Amino acid sequence: MKKFQVLILALFMVGNIYGQKNTKYYKFQTEIKETVRVQIFKALDSLLVQLTTDKFNDTYLAPDLKGLTTDILSNIKRYESEKDSIQKKQIDKQLLRGYPIDDNEYFLTLAFIKKNSKSTPILYYIINLIAKQTSEKILFSIPLHYYTKDWKQTQIGAVTYHHKNNIEIKRAKIFDLKNTTIANKLETDKENFDFYMCENYQEVQRLLGIGFSIYENSKYRTGYGVSANTIFSIMNNEDFSHDVFHHYSSKVNKRENRNWITEEGIAYLWGNAYYTDPDGEMITHQKLVNELKKYLSENPDVELLNLFENDVKIFNHIAPEISVRSTISGVIANQVEKLKGADGISKLINAGSENQLDSFLKTTNLLLRINKENFNLKVKELLNNNH
Repeated sequence: MKKFQVLILALFMVGNIYGQKNTKYYKFQTEIKETVRVQIFKALDSLLVQLTTDKFNDTYLAPDLKGLTTDILSNIKRYESEKDSIQKKQIDKQLLRGYPIDDNEYFLTLAFIKKNSKSTPILYYIINLIAKQTSEKILFSIPLHYYTKDWKQTQIGAVTYHHKNNIEIKRAKIFDLKNTTIANKLETDKENFDFYMCENYQEVQRLLGIGFSIYENSKYRTGYGVSANTIFSIMNNEDFSHDVFHHYSSKVNKRENRNWITEEGIAYLWGNAYYTDPDGEMITHQKLVNELKKYLSENPDVELLNLFENDVKIFNHIAPEISVRSTISGVIANQVEKLKGADGISKLINAGSENQLDSFLKTTNLLLRINKENFNLKVKELLNNNH
């Protein structure tokens, strides 16, 4: 029997045990029937063992949340792939708790603790999963539906909002319009989305089943998605159009061709700047353009090319994450769209993912005759003509 099987079986069957030297197992009590415990343990073992291989079988996942659950488990797959030969021999998974939450449904909590002979054990993840007993097998999913079963739902166009409190209908209608507009501009089909309203990223993580992640334990100003046509809000805001642009772009453009200076600029222009301002509102591209013009008037010796190349932080008073490079890229993309249409936008997006700054400027030179030599003059003209 595999080491992990031994660990899970031990944790299911006894209250307080100690195994290998320097490894402590927590007290584990459960009201899950023994026959079901054995089924869960076998299925969970098979699921997690597969995450150590190149071939992942999603037949152990509940169909309604298969896409999102696969995304979350991909974190564990990366964790497994990063372990060295010594760590691979360690029992690093601990089943902390398991209890029934409904007929044939059980809530499980697992810890992933990386350790080797030279360092103190480090907690990497705590993952929560729902195990559902069907007539054929045990199926696993993230606890999204369990946590949100009492939430309200509001349909705005192609978007179904899931929320605890009331939503801002005006913002939701803006997002629905942008969803349609962006899809049309990229000449792809508009999609329907489930949109979960969350106060911050840590609440998003909870809904996704991540009780703790060493990589994201302090993040809070971001959202999550688009994944499996599901969105988790940025700081409880109804507009997720920035990443919806990236989502639709991925449908029509190959990743190796996509230039992310362009992508971020158009996401700012057609969507928003992703982050919220101090009032909780999404930051529009036009607002940033106005702020950039104000900054230049107050700092006349500043060169636009330097701001662009070095992505200098000038918007900290609005949000520390905001990029002046993406703002300027959006200004250029706007001119490309006006003069060259959809074909020009496609060329700009597909400028290339390698040497992105040079690739971007090479393409702007072809489309608009904007290059390093005339960048300050040309972009300033575009800004002055922007009202």
